[in-house]
Amino acid sequence: MSEFEQANLISWARHLAHKGKLQDLFDPDLQSRDQDQALRCITIALLCLQRSPVKRLSIKEVVGMLSGDSEPLHLPVEFSLSPPSNLFKSRKKAR
Repeated sequence: MSEFEQANLISWARHLAHKGKLQDLFDPDLQSRDQDQALRCITIALLCLQRSPVKRLSIKEVVGMLSGDSEPLHLPVEFSLSPPSNLFKSRKKAR
């Protein structure tokens, strides 16, 4: 994983999801119940950040999942990496 991808939260989360290690995003002091809630939120966020708009969740689905009315879908096997941020590039060049 490149230095940029490690600095980019979305890429880092996708990388950890590929490895089945999303819990590495958690604060180690989180209690078990809080970890379950954090995992739910991270999963929903990743589903909302899919490159193809047709694959993203609707706001109704997000609300249902956050309120516990429905379970988050499984993460897709493949994630497309986030495109590099122009802001990150311009800051890097300015240094």
